[in-house]
Amino acid sequence: MKDLRCLIVDDEPLATDVVVNYLERLDIRAITHCDNAIDAFRQLQQQPFDLLFLDIEMPQLTGFDLLKILPRRPLVIITTAYRDYAVEGFEWEVLDYLVKPFSFPRFMQTMEKAVRIGAPSALPPDEKDALFLKTDRQWVRIDVADIQYVESMKDYIRVVTTKGEFICHQSLADITARLPTEFFCRVHRSYTVAIKKIDHVRHHCAHIGAKAIPISRANREEVYRRLDR
Repeated sequence: MKDLRCLIVDDEPLATDVVVNYLERLDIRAITHCDNAIDAFRQLQQQPFDLLFLDIEMPQLTGFDLLKILPRRPLVIITTAYRDYAVEGFEWEVLDYLVKPFSFPRFMQTMEKAVRIGAPSALPPDEKDALFLKTDRQWVRIDVADIQYVESMKDYIRVVTTKGEFICHQSLADITARLPTEFFCRVHRSYTVAIKKIDHVRHHCAHIGAKAIPISRANREEVYRRLDR
């Protein structure tokens, strides 16, 4: 956990100090903080982060405004004094929603969840090349290079690989966070795809073999940018 790279975005210095203090109790030292979303956007463009602690109500750009313009984002933890944004927060598939003032034990629950689902720096080296997923009462090793796409099925996901399909009780957001961002892209609220496995794109659909996967309006700019590299 101590290797996690964290970015705190909050215009309230005292709120930032609380998160910094909690992180330091966990021996996490790679901490950057900004008091506005514009500076945070620049930081996220310049270096990778594992966790983004994000306030909502800030001047110029809100926390949700920042999420809308990020082409790729780390695991997001909302930190706000307002409960009213909880539904919208989880529509963005954030890792957790912390209402200020939150206690250290509550913060610990969030951090344990980050490690459990696989924040990038928390992963053992071999899990960046392969994943162990629980399916049909057993743990199955799946090589990341074999994954073609992942489809959300309510409380389950379907992982389609070159060697077969696997149904797992997990969310799409969780497994997407475990996949290397340089090779995988969220194209729709129900799909994450391996960019190099796409055969062609037509009518805003990514075709992998016989499967046509819709590319949502919200994700088109990022998907087409990734294809044009």
